Amino acid sequence: MSTNPGSDERQTAGKMNWNKKKTLVLILVIVALPFLARSIKNGSGSSQQAPVQSVPIVVTQRVEKSDLAAEREYVGRVDPIQFVSLRPQVSGEIAGVHFNEGSNVSAGQLLFSIDDKQFRASVEARKADLAQAEANYDRASKYFARLKSSDARSVSASALETAESDVLQGRAAVAQAKAALTTAQINLGYTRITAPISGRAGKAVFTKGNYVTPSAELTSIVQTDPIRISFMLPDKDFINQLEKFKGSKSDVFNAAIRLANGDMYTEKGVRDFEDNQINASTGTILMSMRYTNKEGLLVPGSMVRIAVKPVQSHIAPVIPQESVLADSQGDYVYIVDSENKVHQRRVKLGIHYGVMREVLSGIEPGEMVIAKGTQSVRDGVTVKQVPPRAEGETLSAADQAMKSGFDLEPISTDKPAAEKTESGEGKN
Repeated sequence: MSTNPGSDERQTAGKMNWNKKKTLVLILVIVALPFLARSIKNGSGSSQQAPVQSVPIVVTQRVEKSDLAAEREYVGRVDPIQFVSLRPQVSGEIAGVHFNEGSNVSAGQLLFSIDDKQFRASVEARKADLAQAEANYDRASKYFARLKSSDARSVSASALETAESDVLQGRAAVAQAKAALTTAQINLGYTRITAPISGRAGKAVFTKGNYVTPSAELTSIVQTDPIRISFMLPDKDFINQLEKFKGSKSDVFNAAIRLANGDMYTEKGVRDFEDNQINASTGTILMSMRYTNKEGLLVPGSMVRIAVKPVQSHIAPVIPQESVLADSQGDYVYIVDSENKVHQRRVKLGIHYGVMREVLSGIEPGEMVIAKGTQSVRDGVTVKQVPPRAEGETLSAADQAMKSGFDLEPISTDKPAAEKTESGEGKN
């Protein structure tokens, strides 16, 4: 038994240090074992398994025929074919108002009368002037006739010339008096103000007792039946229908009118006219259609919605505009066959219809064209097809931005296109 306390303490401390080192090594081994096992597993499997290649996913859409003579809706303005601002032709006091404000009036109907006493007096004075001028002319004519029938030796040449001059002056005085009488009679007629056209009268601005001059507006009259609806047609649509417009008697558009209260106007309109120039600032041309308006539902100055569709259908295949790609050789699209393989197809395209594009050649109805995902495919690759977004599914902001009022509804290819064109079927 040792009697050295210092030696015992050093032995005890050494044993404790050794135990701590073993514990630390054990902990490190336990932590490292999972990582080592995973590395060994990955290393042994890398030589046995090849990396998996993903199949591109694309959105495809079937090529369908649509009626490209699509219906367009515009804002139309109701305009009267004839409009009159009624003004007096002479000054005077209004003696009477002979119509009800806002009522329908007929052409020739008396609307206002102006006090005519002074105008009647003027007519009588002009009649007196005419009678005097005729009497003077008659006297001068008879005197000149006597001189001419007298012996030439008893009448001087000077007297004969004077008598002839008096005759001519008398004839001129008669003509002048007749003109003055006609003027007075016209002014007297102006005291009776009648409706120059048939239509609806407006408010009577002046009533009985008011003094008016030719600058005053008494009332206005607008023709309400028939009536005109005008709207601005884009130059592209006008050019597309230009051949039809050249035939003045041919119908070019079928138009449906929606009134301000939402009701549809049942009367059918006819082509009225197209303006002679396109508005340079808007790229549109003024179009007008004429409607009967017996019930007065089309009020001049009001705004309506006019849905216009060409009479002749134009049925053709269409594809989404986003399917179209282009390079130095022209336009092309990618189609997917029945085995999900991609093929590049050169196409000849027509005009735009909203987000759709007319196909003139290169694609047939029924083929599947890639609408989205073209950036991840090339000719000959195999893809996985998914349909377009289902109807009613929530749209993303980007998809909502792509929506258009010109989206076309497909037409069944079971019926021949020629028959479709003749019958004018195809809803847009």
